[in-house]
Formats: sequence, structure tokens, C-alpha cells
Amino acid sequence: MSVVSQMERWVVRGKDLQRRMLAAREAHRFPLLAKEAQHWTFLAAVPPREVFAVMEQMLGTFPFRFELTGESSARIVEFRRKGLIGQWSRHVEIHTRWVTCEARTESSGTVVTVVASKGRGPVPRALQLVQLLTRGSEDARTVYRHRAIPAGPVSLVASWAGMPYELFTEPRRDGPRGPRVLTASGIEAIPGGSGPFTRVRLSDGIEGFIETDQIVAAPEASTREAQLEAARFV
Repeated sequence: MSVVSQMERWVVRGKDLQRRMLAAREAHRFPLLAKEAQHWTFLAAVPPREVFAVMEQMLGTFPFRFELTGESSARIVEFRRKGLIGQWSRHVEIHTRWVTCEARTESSGTVVTVVASKGRGPVPRALQLVQLLTRGSEDARTVYRHRAIPAGPVSLVASWAGMPYELFTEPRRDGPRGPRVLTASGIEAIPGGSGPFTRVRLSDGIEGFIETDQIVAAPEASTREAQLEAARFV
């Protein structure tokens, strides 16, 4: 083998080794997170799953990404940042901005803790979540406003299509669960609800409670008047 061919092989091996070393470094790279700036703890009248759904939709937008960090916690982390000339960087390794959220169910409701880091962006994003979840139930601008479901046929909201919902046997979120129902199940709202729960009766006579914000009025008549009347309770 000539000296030139041997040197070419060494060059190829060196480049391959360098490529693998860079890939390993990128795989084990940990960003240096920015320090904490603001901290909020409050009580929300919604289950944890809706807290995280709202957080993902409102906060987890570019240049942040949404990540689950545990059974009752999540965060958004900055993964892109503009450079001095306006270009988007591929990595954010120093003072990475973030917002964390922890939601735990207690007898009084859902205890939510939101923490935002220093830097441009995290605090305003966190405040959007805090303001939405702490608005009063009478505020018509929020989906968590007070809703009174009239007695009569009801159905689960469309987001439950194809998924089972377990009835509550007691009007509290930490109470035992009962039979499973679907959007196509025969459900009737009856008097006896409490707080954010509506008392319902299934077609087989079993009674239980469903979170009011998870059902809508479903009139048996398909007339325009009946639909307009049902729209008053959405």
C-alpha cells in the first residue's frame, strides 16, 4: 500500500472519529437553565389534565417546546433563540429560559404551582396561564365560567369522542369513580348537582356525577329552536 493511500485512510478515520465525538457531545449536552424569577401558587377549579392542555396550547409555542416532566408536572423550555443579526440559533445552551407547572388534586380543588425563569418571554407566558386559571367563574371570557346545565339529555364534549369517561360517585374530584360512558351513551342531567359537578342518570338507571365543563346539552329535537336553546348552555 502506498504512503498516499495510507494517509488518505488515516484522514477518513480521523474525520469519522471527530463526527462520532461531536454526536456524543450533542447527545449528552445539558443546557444551563436561567435562574428563577417569579413564582405563583393558587387554587384552580379545573382538573390537572386541563391545566396541562392549556399550558401546551398557550405556552408551548415557538421558540419554546412543551415537555412532560412527571405525572403531575410539565414545563416549557426555550430551544431556539435569535442571534445578533436576527438568525435563529440551533442550540440554546446558556441561560435557557423556562416555565414549569405542577398541578395536584386535593379536596378543595387543583393546587397549581407555576414558576418562570428570568429572561425575555417566560414571565409573560406564565402570566397568561395564571390569569386564565384564576379568572372568576362568572367571567364570560374564560371557558371555566359558571355553566348551569338544564335537566334533560346531555352528551360529553367532542374531545371525549371515542374515549371512556368514568363517572364520579361523589361530587368531588378525589372521590371514587363509577361506570364508564362515551359520547354516544344515553345520559340525562337531573337535579342534585354540587359545585362544578352535574348529577346525571344513565339509560340503565345508574346515577353519578360528571364535571359540568365536560358535558353539553343534547336536545332530542333537531329543530333550529331547540339548537339555539341548547347553545345558551355551551
